[in-house]
Amino acid sequence: MKTFTKTLALATGLTLGLAAPFVRADAITPLTTENLPSATFNSLFQPISGDSVISSPFTYQGSPASGNVVSQVFQGTGPAAGLYAYAYQYDLNNVTDSDNSPVDLKGTSWKFNSTPILSDLTGTGTKVGAYTITDGAIGGIGAPGTQTPTELDWEPKTSSGSLLATYFDKNQGIPALQAGNNSATFVVLTNQAPTQKFVSIMASNPIDPSSSLTSAYSPVNGLIEPAPVPEPATILAWAGMMGAIALVRRVRKGRLDLA
Repeated sequence: MKTFTKTLALATGLTLGLAAPFVRADAITPLTTENLPSATFNSLFQPISGDSVISSPFTYQGSPASGNVVSQVFQGTGPAAGLYAYAYQYDLNNVTDSDNSPVDLKGTSWKFNSTPILSDLTGTGTKVGAYTITDGAIGGIGAPGTQTPTELDWEPKTSSGSLLATYFDKNQGIPALQAGNNSATFVVLTNQAPTQKFVSIMASNPIDPSSSLTSAYSPVNGLIEPAPVPEPATILAWAGMMGAIALVRRVRKGRLDLA
């Protein structure tokens, strides 16, 4: 019975997430993340048939092959049916540049043309925009590391959107992803099928201009809006507040008319 209740709650959370993605298109939106066990993810999503893992290399100037952007797309099953899960991981080789400095990864950005869908895959009652996975492999993506994005942002524009994953925080003293390490896997949900887009890499060294462009899976033709629709309870609260304000205004106007 408890299992059924949890599944029902998850299905309800996913349904609300699908029904209430985003409404404004005027600002960069930080996506709240939550850790998700790999076993939970693997029970809800299966790799899309025919879409294998992309492990797209990148090379910094003055360095040998420096790392890979690894991505794969999954399709939801059961309570997650109708969703696509876009999973990403960064793998850095244990190499140095021409100054004998170890390579690092400060962040990446790429076109992501579908507004991320808020969901509650953990059954906590809180909807988030993305999930991090640190305890095990999913699909064909290898075992993850533990370093998660310090910030994951969604940037909407008129007819396109993009994601920015940042891997350092100067104020908190968090360094970039270091040579020889893998990042945690992170997952963003949409309801749009995949294509491939080029990825911009940010690090201490620029990318070698002679190297091939790095690519990853990305959705197309989705909704481009940034901010989540308020929860129904919040909408009701706002309606009550607006009604109260309107009532006060009517009472004040009546008093002025009688004066």
